[in-house]
Amino acid sequence: IFRSRETGRAVEEEEQEARAMARRSRSVGTVFVGSAVLFLGASVLKDQLGFAAPPGGQISSTPSTGGTLAGTDKLLQQQQSSSSSSGRVAAAAGVADLTPKQAYITGISWYLMHFVVSIGNDGIMKFLGDSLPAFQIVCLRFSAAAVVLLPVLLTKGREAFKSARLFMHAVRGLLLAVGIGLWCMGLHMMPFASCVVINNTMPFFKMAFAQAILGEKVGKERWLASLAGFIGCLIVFNPTAATFKPQSLVLILSAMCFAMLDIFNKKYSTSETITSMLFYGSVATAVIAAFKAVPTWVPVAGSQLGLIACLGVGANILLFCLLKAFNYVDASATCPYRYTEFILSAIVGFLLFKESPSTSTLLGSCIILPSVIYTALIETREASSEISESSEAAAA
Repeated sequence: IFRSRETGRAVEEEEQEARAMARRSRSVGTVFVGSAVLFLGASVLKDQLGFAAPPGGQISSTPSTGGTLAGTDKLLQQQQSSSSSSGRVAAAAGVADLTPKQAYITGISWYLMHFVVSIGNDGIMKFLGDSLPAFQIVCLRFSAAAVVLLPVLLTKGREAFKSARLFMHAVRGLLLAVGIGLWCMGLHMMPFASCVVINNTMPFFKMAFAQAILGEKVGKERWLASLAGFIGCLIVFNPTAATFKPQSLVLILSAMCFAMLDIFNKKYSTSETITSMLFYGSVATAVIAAFKAVPTWVPVAGSQLGLIACLGVGANILLFCLLKAFNYVDASATCPYRYTEFILSAIVGFLLFKESPSTSTLLGSCIILPSVIYTALIETREASSEISESSEAAAA
């Protein structure tokens, strides 16, 4: 009897191990397939999406300078060549008059500001998540974001909503909806800290996409600073190997979706009106999220409508800040600053809720902050040297 029990346990353990290996293989396969789909989709649709190189004699709408200032000279040429570009994000007043250091500081300031708005939105979504399904919140959030933009029709008319790339906006909405959906799936599979750590692999994907698709020059400084920030993230959240499950690799696909979304935002921040970027992206995301939200729809209380309206306004402000940041700096230049969100969250928690930061947060900050400062010093120094060399060449 004892031997039969031992044999039964051994067989059961072998079966469990086989099932675990099968799940692990499927998860790894899902990540590779998802990666291939993203790259293949961008390659096949690059002409329709506008990623193709511009014809000879034309100026690319997403200049890549290899430094921090996102195409100031080309933006100036665009402003002079066409008066219709006055409504574009690229036509921000004073962009061409800034020094590389000023442009870098301005762009990164906009990027950090979008984190402040994001922290507020996350707090509201967490509160609403106690009574509403995740996809319903996403659908309501972006529906509200589209609705609050409708008054722009009264002041700027239909011109502000014109876009020649409605398909591109649909892809943006799909990337955002899928990214959020995969994130929610991951939250059900593993602890929150581990989810955050995996999600923060996003800067590495964004730098790879920016180099491969936008042609940005991603120097070793950005890679090293992002790696240091990720190590700081590991210290802050202190995940253990036991908390990771093979199925949680869907979070890597989520990070890839968010990274590709930033590439789209960077690419079209200089050629689409800011209203069209905000409005059509919100509509597409709301429609796609509705397919998942409607079957589990829960009645919304009157007291929740005000919070949903705040989410809509916050979604627009968040994307506005991000588009403004991409108007001044390369998409990859923002990657090392991704990890400052933890520090900003700790500051907000201390100031508003009197929450003392943990020892791990302080230790992680001691790695994140120096890496960010190092990046800022290197980026501004290289941009200044490039401008000096250009001026000397022009003088010669």
